[in-house]
Amino acid sequence: MGEKVRSILSRRWQAALCGGLLLTNVPACRQSPIQRDPSLSRVPVTPFRELEGGYTVQAPDVLSLKVEGKPELTGRLTVQNDGKVDLTPSIRLEVDGKTIPEISKRIADNFDVAIEAVDLAVAEHKSQVVFLEGEVEGSARAVPYHGPETLVSFLKRTGGLTPGADSEHILLRRANAADGKAPETKEINLNRHLKNNTEANEVRIHPYDQVVVEPSRKSILIECLPPWLTGVKRKTPPQEPDPSTVAGPLAAGS
Repeated sequence: MGEKVRSILSRRWQAALCGGLLLTNVPACRQSPIQRDPSLSRVPVTPFRELEGGYTVQAPDVLSLKVEGKPELTGRLTVQNDGKVDLTPSIRLEVDGKTIPEISKRIADNFDVAIEAVDLAVAEHKSQVVFLEGEVEGSARAVPYHGPETLVSFLKRTGGLTPGADSEHILLRRANAADGKAPETKEINLNRHLKNNTEANEVRIHPYDQVVVEPSRKSILIECLPPWLTGVKRKTPPQEPDPSTVAGPLAAGS
């Protein structure tokens, strides 16, 4: 009987020692390479002029228009399936595939006003999306494409990363179907990009890109261990993302 008790105590001692070693290593494991600023609050957003200069308007985008001295040219314009908008009951303007500056010039020319008098913007981005998944705040989703913004600006706009994200391994997948090129995948070290502003500005989002934020090895380890051993609460179900970062049914299906 004494031998049996000693055997049980030995097994318990081994289990306790193993658990102690794991607990000792888990805090250190969680410190790197986790992105410590999930909101990316210090990252500047891509300037509005850069976005509107590189965004091509398509159906069913919605534009907002105001022309100084022309009250009849005020309101929201939905791009129709034929790529045109109704400026007045008798005037329809082709806007498909054109940028905001190009459309503004056409409106100014049509109504003989200065380009500065035309206040035009995209009110609702519905025609193009970017796919986002992985260790990001909110659920995996299709995000409205706003133009050629930088990757870090895009991640900031969509809510940032979770504490379990591996910010050194973010995948940017591009189909390149429209350009007739082979698909490509870029692996991006976000930490390096945050330190190097010039490099960060070189990585731009294209329509229908797929951004995947991979989990860190340490967060995978923690998920595999029972909560009583790590002392870490399991990740709660993702909250509903900000509606402004989720594409509607028309955009998702275009």
